[in-house]
Amino acid sequence: MPVLELNKPFDSPDPKLVVQNRLAEGRHRFALVVVDERGRVSAADQVVVTVQPRAVPPVVPPVRPPVRPPIRPPIRPRPP
Repeated sequence: MPVLELNKPFDSPDPKLVVQNRLAEGRHRFALVVVDERGRVSAADQVVVTVQPRAVPPVVPPVRPPVRPPIRPPIRPRPP
């Protein structure tokens, strides 16, 4: 799969393009220019893509049961 680079043209005879760039947050402008088999160039078609911040769930600390001292049998006094 192609990796698109800033200000670097990409050309392909395939009419489909799948891109897996990891874009930073913010606005990104893309332009598409088509050149046909006779060398005629189309006007650029532009689109702006806005990448939103990644939603991160809140961190919840694990719940641990309370620590209890061990249960010991009662101490019985010895008979005299």
